[in-house]
Amino acid sequence: MPKLQLAGSIDEQLATVYDMVQERLANGRYSGAVAYAKEIVKVDPNYRDIQELLRKAQRAKREQTWSLVVSLLAAVAAIALSRWIGLTRDWQMLLFAFIGLLGGFLLANAWFAFRTRS
Repeated sequence: MPKLQLAGSIDEQLATVYDMVQERLANGRYSGAVAYAKEIVKVDPNYRDIQELLRKAQRAKREQTWSLVVSLLAAVAAIALSRWIGLTRDWQMLLFAFIGLLGGFLLANAWFAFRTRS
């Protein structure tokens, strides 16, 4: 992430970075939100609700990462299944990979939705 040169007082700079944290959270850019929130915590750990936003961003980033990992593992398993049942055409394996990817994504998101309700 590129370093930004901010102008103004410390409070103005913190407010600008805080807005950037909220923007990145709203746009699903969780790595950026975590990085900017950590910068605020370095300067003022009690700034507004930054600790809560940092935890929220870290949790969302972790869920996003696991959703991708589960999706990719499901796609690999689906390709292996397609080979095991004897499918040899590329389009068949790609179809199985897509179904596995989609299934893994839905499974991971259902898991996280279930966990947050519990």
